[in-house]
Amino acid sequence: MMSKRFGRAAIALMASVLATTVGVVGQVPEVGAAGFSFSIATNGSIGNVGIDAIGGGYGGGGEYDGYLRWDSGGGITKMTIQNGYYQDAPGQNAYSIAGSPTSLRLELYPKPTGDIKSTYDIWSGNFGGAAAERKSGNFNFGDVPLPTIGVDDAFRIEGAVVSSTPVADGRLKVDLFQIPCGYPDTCLDTKYTNTGTSVGAFASGASRGSRWSGSVGWPGHYIVFAEDTATGRKVRGFMDIGNGQVPAIDLDVACFGLLRCTYDFGNVPVPSGGFHPVSPTRILDTRFGLGIIGSLRPGDGRLGDPNPVNRRAETLNHELKVTGVGGIPSSGVSAVLLNVTAVAPPAWGYVSVSPRPPGFGDVFDDQNTYGALPSTSNLNLTTGETVPNLVLARVGAGGTIRFTYAGFGPMNVIADVAGWYDTGAPSVLQGGLGFTGLAAPARLLDTRNNIGGIGARFQIGDDRALKVAGIAGVPADAQSVVLNITSGAATGVGFVTAYPNGQVRPNASNLNLNPAETRANLSVVKVGADGKIRLAVFETDTDLMVDIFGYYGARGGKTTAVDPIRVVDSRTGLGTTKQPFGPGETRNVQVAGVGGVPANATAVMLNVTAADPDSWGWLTVWPAGGKQPNSSNLNWINGKIVPNMVMVAVGANGQISIYNDLGRTDVLVDVFAYVT
Repeated sequence: MMSKRFGRAAIALMASVLATTVGVVGQVPEVGAAGFSFSIATNGSIGNVGIDAIGGGYGGGGEYDGYLRWDSGGGITKMTIQNGYYQDAPGQNAYSIAGSPTSLRLELYPKPTGDIKSTYDIWSGNFGGAAAERKSGNFNFGDVPLPTIGVDDAFRIEGAVVSSTPVADGRLKVDLFQIPCGYPDTCLDTKYTNTGTSVGAFASGASRGSRWSGSVGWPGHYIVFAEDTATGRKVRGFMDIGNGQVPAIDLDVACFGLLRCTYDFGNVPVPSGGFHPVSPTRILDTRFGLGIIGSLRPGDGRLGDPNPVNRRAETLNHELKVTGVGGIPSSGVSAVLLNVTAVAPPAWGYVSVSPRPPGFGDVFDDQNTYGALPSTSNLNLTTGETVPNLVLARVGAGGTIRFTYAGFGPMNVIADVAGWYDTGAPSVLQGGLGFTGLAAPARLLDTRNNIGGIGARFQIGDDRALKVAGIAGVPADAQSVVLNITSGAATGVGFVTAYPNGQVRPNASNLNLNPAETRANLSVVKVGADGKIRLAVFETDTDLMVDIFGYYGARGGKTTAVDPIRVVDSRTGLGTTKQPFGPGETRNVQVAGVGGVPANATAVMLNVTAADPDSWGWLTVWPAGGKQPNSSNLNWINGKIVPNMVMVAVGANGQISIYNDLGRTDVLVDVFAYVT
């Protein structure tokens, strides 16, 4: 029998009266003692019962307040602890707990053999543990069933343990308790005895190799207490389990992969891994209920309304599960790369994309993940103007990211996945690519002056191939390229799609166009046949410029996604002089050794924003110490706040250079990831 390693959660659990039972009736031999009764549906099992008296200074954690033993022949005896193991106490066929507890809890551990020294084993036998609890006033538990393989949907609970470091036997310790859903959740209910006592499956044990077990249990909703003994991290949270649907426990990600959790010890790991490109795939389109149902509402999902249905709806309106969809695996994922588009915003504002954080305090509190609002942004909005931006988002609890929308009315949002980053776990390592930033970013295409040699201005429906690998410092075996795609002087509203040459054009977009406006967006595009990509223009004609800043391949560094942090703000003097960039001005700013980026970083993934420019203009970003390239990263018109993602190699002294061409503008730099 195992001692209790965590405080027990009160549960209310359902009933199955099985054929063979053994029973115990509580006696009350002293004033103030709590008598109780129950029977066990043995089905030929043997085992031990731990009794936990809760309330009034009794129980609720630590060691049990008493023990009983049952055997297949119908005998139940009191047990005591002597010399580290359990022994029968003679002459005891009934039991009571001293004091006046507010509730009593029974935890039943089936055992593999009749030897009193044999221990509870989650990996063997046909029976699982069960737990039942009753409040004071009536401690008649009734007929308590055990999860039994082949009976009442019971099955062996077994799942994977995922980690970037070796998983030795016993590294992961798990306590698992089946509980009822809390309104307004919907899931399978628990069992009840014939007296109305709730009963749930329960297990306590350690992993074997890269597998964890919850013994034999019933399908349903569970509270999980998990400890990674290698790092000391301890997590409690919730998991839905079904036959053939046992989630992996991922030791390298937030909450070990659980959606709702709190940390009892330690904090979220920060894994590094390779990039896995995918063909552009739409995973979010609120116009059609894909990913999130209904238009995105202002806020971040928190809601003070006491109605739990409304609170749940608000949370779901701001969170998107990104693991297990769009070619992204369900575990071993540290971050995702998305092209996020705000469709015709009703007013000015901004959108921030961030990982869903663990909760704090009470794990049952559905608002416990909400703290301070993000201090960074990804998209800046102008009334009625559809705007995209590439977003690298660290994956949060439950494989989920959160959208924070500062605005003045509902707005539709689209997200197309371009790829994902692994955690370094062996199960997903194959195919992970490293990033190399170019020391000298270069222009590959400019239809205004025939750079690129693929023709002049794009017309509606034009779909052309562009060479991107084997030129401009990019090796022929590069598998994905980092491009800044810029439109010039479009005559109408439209969009651009970039995709691998030789593949079917996807239902996705990289750049949205507006009349007479110069617009840029960063894109990471898989390299197709002959080292080429394709560019397709829809609904309008436009000039296109393409600048290359780096590539992903078999060589290069691993990427580490971080919680977004601002490292430069010329409005406040953060990381640079406290004044706008002037016309023709270049500044070097520090990006390595600040904001959680290590000094040895070789490249950074940034969101760079031009704020309140007083004329039209553009910015160029490149590694400090190098020659200013003939390329651009951001383009804007007078008065607009314009962001764009930038992936750039780190230059001399851990710095990058930023050049402003015309007018005056403030510049903001937010870090989302780095490469080592």
